[in-house]
Amino acid sequence: MAMGAKKRAAFAVCILAGVMLACLAWLSCAPCPHPLEGVSFSRLVVDRNGELMRLGLSDDQKYRVRTRLVDIPPEAVDAIVRYEDRFFWRHPGVNPLSLVRAALSMLGGGRRMGGSTITMQVVRLTHGLETGRFSAKLRQILLALQLEWRWSKADILEAYFSLAPYGGNVEGAGAAALYYFHKTPAELTPEESMALMLVPQNPSRRLPSQNNAAFFSAWHRLSKAWHGKDEIAPLRVFGAKDLPFAAPHACAELLRRPHAGERLRSTIDLGLQRKLEGQLQRFAARHRAWGINNAAALLLHWPSMEVRALAGSADFHNKHIDGQVDGTRARRSPGSTLKPFIYALALEQGIIHPLTLLADTPRSFSGYDPENFDGAFRGPLSAAEALRGSRNVPALALAARLGQPDLYAFLLRAGVAFADNKEHYGLSLVLGGAEMTMRELAGLYAMLPNKGVWRSLRLLKDEAVAAPLQLLSPEAAFVTLSMLEDGNPDHMVRSREGAIVPLRIKTGTSNGFRDAWAAGVFGPYVLVIWAGHFDNTANPLLIGGQVAAPLFTSIARELAVSEAMSDDAGRPGRNVHVERVSVCAATGDLDTSLCAETAETWFIPGVSPLRSSGVFRTILVDPLTGLRACASNSARAQTRVWEFWPTDLARMFLRAGVVKAPPPPFAPECRAEREASGAPPVIIQPKAGLVYHAGSSRGVGNVVALMADADADVALLHWFADGRHLGMSTPGEPLLWKASPGSITLRVVDDAGRSAQRRIHIRAVE
Repeated sequence: MAMGAKKRAAFAVCILAGVMLACLAWLSCAPCPHPLEGVSFSRLVVDRNGELMRLGLSDDQKYRVRTRLVDIPPEAVDAIVRYEDRFFWRHPGVNPLSLVRAALSMLGGGRRMGGSTITMQVVRLTHGLETGRFSAKLRQILLALQLEWRWSKADILEAYFSLAPYGGNVEGAGAAALYYFHKTPAELTPEESMALMLVPQNPSRRLPSQNNAAFFSAWHRLSKAWHGKDEIAPLRVFGAKDLPFAAPHACAELLRRPHAGERLRSTIDLGLQRKLEGQLQRFAARHRAWGINNAAALLLHWPSMEVRALAGSADFHNKHIDGQVDGTRARRSPGSTLKPFIYALALEQGIIHPLTLLADTPRSFSGYDPENFDGAFRGPLSAAEALRGSRNVPALALAARLGQPDLYAFLLRAGVAFADNKEHYGLSLVLGGAEMTMRELAGLYAMLPNKGVWRSLRLLKDEAVAAPLQLLSPEAAFVTLSMLEDGNPDHMVRSREGAIVPLRIKTGTSNGFRDAWAAGVFGPYVLVIWAGHFDNTANPLLIGGQVAAPLFTSIARELAVSEAMSDDAGRPGRNVHVERVSVCAATGDLDTSLCAETAETWFIPGVSPLRSSGVFRTILVDPLTGLRACASNSARAQTRVWEFWPTDLARMFLRAGVVKAPPPPFAPECRAEREASGAPPVIIQPKAGLVYHAGSSRGVGNVVALMADADADVALLHWFADGRHLGMSTPGEPLLWKASPGSITLRVVDDAGRSAQRRIHIRAVE
């Protein structure tokens, strides 16, 4: 009998040992992933100072923020453990005493008591268990034991803080703190932390809300039980409608970016963002009566290339203006805002300096006859004046003279995504013929204060960006920026500490009055403004200088008074080799010996042009006859300085009421000197690159106008077709010629023997 009992005991021990070994094998070998593996989390967008701008939803539409143990103050951790599972640090995942107590309470008909540990709650949350059934409860216990066996208490506690239910679709202490109190867990007050601690036990009944009496009642009871407080300060609890929704266009873009992490620290400065949005809203309100109700703005900190504020429309929530469209990414015609880069390339290639004389006169470019926005021409003016005045002909003439890179190649290297090739745009690119985005334009303007270095814009603090490119010389970039400064007091702002900061602005208006632009640099910022309509509705009031420029100035003033600014871009800086030199004020010539008035300008040594315009010349005049004397007969001649303006510019002066007297004619014996002096004629009509028609049976279209400009001392022009004399005209006046079909060489000769020629093609029509 004793032997039988011993055998049964031994058998039982063996069975128990086998079960224990099997359990150990299961605990050790059965898959047990980290409790947060495969769990999707919300993405948070914060501004550059860490302030929350947007709390996104997880893939399963929950507000769930990954919360590390170090994110929660130790005293808050201790309080939660004390409330939820005071033996957490000592039990193996299951607290047998709590389970027995809960079972006895239920069997005795008492109230249902929870026997789940924090570990068991994590298991229920990660496996989606319905623990009302015995089998599910048993599985929960086994999985809790396995979880404790494989993972640390810290891992389990972090999972609890990330997954615990806090009412509605809010999960985890981190999400709850942000959602209900707009704080991180570390920023919660003890009262706020205690209030949230109560929610997971009954999230539907204790949903945090200003109107939920059950939530506040439970909080008061716990506060009295733990701290003996009968009266406590009221809590301010936020709801879904109170969640931050700042910088909506930027946040929406960042939340769409894959692989950017769960916490997206943007470059946006919320203080600047609010100022920018307020300005756009007031702009739209002011201009709505005139049919202008939308605008976009981009503020770029050029030293860091961080986007500090971005508003893609005047009102994100206004469906009537398609407010959710991000205007900073829309491709629009930039109007004249590209002109500074034509001048920058011309400076770099030694074609101009700021006071180089340019002609704003009617001119044809292969059949293209551009006009200025005001429909007028101003005649001779400096390069700086032509740029600030946005004159079309000087800009087109410079663009046509550019070598490599030309404007298209330059913009291509600067990240502009063209829709077509260079030939498609031609010279129309100068006047906004290719569409581009506000972001591309901001990157271009940032090159000017950044010494000609192009860098890509950043919207995230840790964003990987393209390698910088030196696309302009530091000298050309600096001088171009200085040319945009006009000295107008209305284009200056005073910063918080009193410094005067100039606004270096260029405006633009697209063809058809669909886009009004202003782009420029002030202090540490590049600001780009666009006004218009996303549906391309035209409005004759959409003019850059009248609509976008005032908005630019208003924004700049508000930002300047809120921070200390300095004009760092207004000084050449190290390794920028420029000099201030005196030039002839009227012509920009370096030789000032014949000038009555001089002016100072920036000059790039070894690059800026040295050639003379030829306007001011020394001539010999015989005082008895008043004629120009020959060098061989100059005994009694007097030396005089005369202005030799080409006839097209002389006509412009005359229209302005300024008479430029022609130089006296040469004495008859001075034929050799006359032929050797001055410039040859310039053929205006017929235009190069066009095919003309003649031979119409109705006699229509067979007359071609011949016209040329000439040097100041020319009175007559002689025209020849393949050597056959056609007639005479005065400079700037047409000679009508009845043309015949064929390829013909036209030649014009002035009365000093200087000539020019052009090959033209006449096509027969019937």
